[in-house]
Amino acid sequence: MQVESVLDVNSLVRRWRELASAPDSPDYYELNEFGEVIMSPRPTNDHQRIVTAVTSALNQQLGPEAVHEVSVMTDRGIRVPDVVWMNAERWAQVKGKTPLPFVPDVCVEVLSPGNTKEEVTMKANAYLRGGASEVIVVGLRGEVEFFGTEGKRAASALGIQLTLPASLF
Repeated sequence: MQVESVLDVNSLVRRWRELASAPDSPDYYELNEFGEVIMSPRPTNDHQRIVTAVTSALNQQLGPEAVHEVSVMTDRGIRVPDVVWMNAERWAQVKGKTPLPFVPDVCVEVLSPGNTKEEVTMKANAYLRGGASEVIVVGLRGEVEFFGTEGKRAASALGIQLTLPASLF
């Protein structure tokens, strides 16, 4: 039996950049820790409306540095949370770097029908191990869960209030 080896950070970044510059590259993908492409379907309009609402809420509550679909380096490869937030100083540290060499302070995953609990748990844990202070998961019916290194939280440790309009779900 042959065991696959995890790629080092430089190899993952090189693979990411090669894919990003290839004209036939898929639009929505991530790389696992072995450098294998994980394809995602193009987000639906409804999904993107939720992402926009979350981005807006984070910008209002934490400051104007929330963005969507940013690639970040984790111990499980290069992942693309739906929304991330970090302060302006941290953004200045990574100006011009894609993917980000670290995980931002807040990462948000907006679930789609194709997501599995195992996949979302794996991503949330990778974000937290990579330095995220909080991971937020928005469920299919608008339910919002907050996670920290200690596990699921009853409320945001950062004081985030995320109430999304029912019309989005």
